[in-house]
Amino acid sequence: MNFVVTNAQMKKAEEECDRSFQSYSQLMKNAGTAAANYILGFCGKETKAVVLCGSGNNGGDGFVIAKVLREHRIPTEIILANGEPKTDTARGYFDSSALDWSKDKERCKAVLSEADLAADCVFGTGFHGKLPEKVAELMELANRKPLRFAVDVPSGVDSDTGEFDENCFKPTHTLVLAAMKKGLINPNCVDVLGKAELLDIGIPDECYKEHEAFFKTSGEDVLPERLPSANKGSFGRLLNIAGSLCYCGAAAMSTKAALRIGAGLCTLAAPISVVKILASAIHETTYLPLCEDENGFIAENCAEKIAELLPRMNAVSIGCGLGNNEHTRALTEFVIKNANCPIIIDADGINSISRNIDILKARTGDTVITPHPLEFSRISGMSVDEIQRDRIFAAREFSEKYGVAVLLKGAYTVIANGEEAWVNSSGNAALAKGGSGDVLTGIIASMMAQGVPAAKSAVEGAYIHGKTADELVKTMPKRRVLASDIIENL
Repeated sequence: MNFVVTNAQMKKAEEECDRSFQSYSQLMKNAGTAAANYILGFCGKETKAVVLCGSGNNGGDGFVIAKVLREHRIPTEIILANGEPKTDTARGYFDSSALDWSKDKERCKAVLSEADLAADCVFGTGFHGKLPEKVAELMELANRKPLRFAVDVPSGVDSDTGEFDENCFKPTHTLVLAAMKKGLINPNCVDVLGKAELLDIGIPDECYKEHEAFFKTSGEDVLPERLPSANKGSFGRLLNIAGSLCYCGAAAMSTKAALRIGAGLCTLAAPISVVKILASAIHETTYLPLCEDENGFIAENCAEKIAELLPRMNAVSIGCGLGNNEHTRALTEFVIKNANCPIIIDADGINSISRNIDILKARTGDTVITPHPLEFSRISGMSVDEIQRDRIFAAREFSEKYGVAVLLKGAYTVIANGEEAWVNSSGNAALAKGGSGDVLTGIIASMMAQGVPAAKSAVEGAYIHGKTADELVKTMPKRRVLASDIIENL
């Protein structure tokens, strides 16, 4: 199991590990060795490396990295960024051949110019405020290297808040040690990290007495087994209330994703013009045509038709492409009050109830909402900046207040269910395209229809959604990936 932690929580976990399992010295050796082994995967026969070391324990990790690289015949130099180590643990691995940036700057510059890669072990989690001028100059030179590895946290980044100095180390890869640091999932910080990798350094789960969230790094098979005797009714009935004349695609993609992930039966309830358009394209769903206004959005009196189907449904999704008007609000509130099965509310379903968000308290069954930050701002009363500064807190607080599972979209999507929270590690910028959210809603709704608990559906659904995008970008550029590609490759 992996965790998201603050600096204080990480220190407590290390203290517990030192008392009961492995010493600080062994953890430092584990950390440096794990980082070095990762870096070795990028080294060729002619590669030269330089390791920038600070005076704290992060510098100790760097001394271990240099030793391991040299053992693998990678010429490696060490530059002391701010003097010799000050902690007993780091001094235990100190290499006296290290160059001192303050005392021999010209030699250090020559070493940096010859190196192919740089590893940053200057501050780690110990940085706050502004980089010292002499260290900023060193970072500027290191940032010219084609391969740049930050060990634990890039120097110049506050690992609690995600705030960073403009002169910070800008890695191609950030090798996060033991647990994801809370500040690194801050949206303002994500672009600085390069590719983030979490490395195990041997701290057992039981050492984490406190944590902010679980860090989701792998998928779990939660869908029901398909026994030979199964039939379509064995895998749930989903009612997807979605679409309008302007947003037919939202209805199509959420429906197709739900079917692709395994829902036995899916009914798309949509304005009649949408049904006419999609009926010849999606053959695996049944349709419930709804009355519409002159613009192709749902009209009044749709609740009566929905009411006939609700008792037979195992899950309901509402909101994808519905449009935000009084009729959407009325229908969403009707579903919230009357559906006895789990429901997921997305997009216009969320927007439509933003002025009456207390309606969520009327729910008796499981509920998932899937807002992006602006939608979440409308229903929470928090500004987007406030939300983005601490996404875990914002999602968890709303979840506890309204009794719903919250999936807050974005890089490192946050899922909160009461006091528990998860941060999703999968996904990339290929998902920054219209339709991706509709696909995610369909995935989660389908899982709920198949009997997976609501919060579990949100956690696993988010991971699968992102993981599919991660696999796709191995074969095509991010800009080419379409939401429909995600569906086809689920």
